[in-house]
Amino acid sequence: MKSNKALVAGLLLLSAASIAVPTIAGGAGKNCEGKHHAAKWAEHEGFAGREFRHLGQELALTDAQKETLKAQREANESARDVLHTKLADARSALATAVESGANDAELNALADTLGKLHSEQALAGAKAKKALLAVLTEEQKQTLAEAKTKRLERKAERKEAREAAKS
Repeated sequence: MKSNKALVAGLLLLSAASIAVPTIAGGAGKNCEGKHHAAKWAEHEGFAGREFRHLGQELALTDAQKETLKAQREANESARDVLHTKLADARSALATAVESGANDAELNALADTLGKLHSEQALAGAKAKKALLAVLTEEQKQTLAEAKTKRLERKAERKEAREAAKS
């Protein structure tokens, strides 16, 4: 009798949890559609949205500078999306090859492809940064450098605090 009550109580708790957890999570991940954060990134405004407005305010960008930077972002958007898709495909191909037990030569070829795509991504980022810096004045470049230094200092402090908490 006692074990039946415990079993019923356990089943009730389990069914309540199966209803509550998705509700609490708020449907997290339902917009991803199988792509690596694609829809989740779209929910955020990205560099073109909130973060860029903050940077624009901090650097006191002129309207002309804002328009130039917006045009640059829009011009690079399709190439960035194509590269993102290629990276996702390469990661998927490598993971599939590992799971299927592919030989080392195949894995090396897939890893080389993935490495080249990462290099392309880094190069595209460097070019975008160069284009951004070309639009800024010397004072704005200095402000950007100071903001980066402060951000890296805060990052280092947080890392030290995490490591101290682990000890």
